[in-house]
Amino acid sequence: MPEKRAIKGIDHFVYEDIDEFKKEYPNVIVHPDWRIANEGDWVYSDDDRIVQLLKVSDSVQHHSDRKNYKFAKGWVRTIVGSFLNRPNVKMDTDFDNHPNRYTFSTKIKNTSERVYKRKEVTNKEKEFVTNVVVGMGAVDAYKNAYSEMSDQKARKKATILLKQERVMKEIEKSVLDVAKGLGIDHNYILGKLKNLADFSEDDNIILQSTKELGKIVGTSGNIIKQKEMGLIGMFEGFSTEQLEGASREQKQIEVKDES
Repeated sequence: MPEKRAIKGIDHFVYEDIDEFKKEYPNVIVHPDWRIANEGDWVYSDDDRIVQLLKVSDSVQHHSDRKNYKFAKGWVRTIVGSFLNRPNVKMDTDFDNHPNRYTFSTKIKNTSERVYKRKEVTNKEKEFVTNVVVGMGAVDAYKNAYSEMSDQKARKKATILLKQERVMKEIEKSVLDVAKGLGIDHNYILGKLKNLADFSEDDNIILQSTKELGKIVGTSGNIIKQKEMGLIGMFEGFSTEQLEGASREQKQIEVKDES
C-alpha cells in the first residue's frame, strides 16, 4: 500500500514502485528527472519511489546569490517536503526526515536509507532477483528491473541490494526452486563430489573434489561465506535457457499438485 498524507482533506500518495503506481494511473508517464519536471508531474525521487510535484518555482533567494550566480534554480514541494533545485540536493520520500514540509531540509545524507530499513521485498526487488537467478550479471539485472540507463548507478544500487538480508533470502529461495526443478539438492552435489573424490583416476580431480567437499561441510574456508554463495555457485555452468526451463517446469508441477 502506498504511503499517504492529507492536505486540506485531500490524500496525496507516495508509491513504492512503478507497478504500484500503474495500478492507479495506468496511462500517466513518470518523469525520470524531478529537477526539470513541471508542477503536477509525477516523478521519481532520489530514493527510487514515485511522488507528485505539488508546487514548482523557478525562483528562490539565497544568501550565496551573486550578480552572475544563482545558488539554486528554484525549488519544488511534494507531499513529503520542500527541496532546492540544485544538482547536489537529493529529493527523498522519508516523512521522518521532514517534520515541516514547508521548509528546506538539510539533513538528508543517504537516500538509500529506505532500502536498508525495508523488511519485505518489493516487486522491483523480486524482478531483480529473478534476473540474477536466471544468469544476468548484477548490473544488467538491476538495469533491466529498474529501467536504469547508467552502469555506474546500477552497479552501486545492485551492490546495496545484494547486501540486504531480505534480497539474499529471496535469491536463495528462487535458486532452491530452480534446483528442485533440475533435480538438484545438496545431497546430489555431495554425492557427485564424493564419487569424484573416491573413484577418479586423476589426482588433481580428487584434490579439487575433496577441497569442495571440505568447503561445503565446513572443514575448510569461511562457513558463512559458503552458506551465502554455495547455492548460487551450484548454477555456474548452466545456461539461462536451462534455468528458465527448470523454473517453468517447477511451476507446472506446483499447479498440478494444487489441483
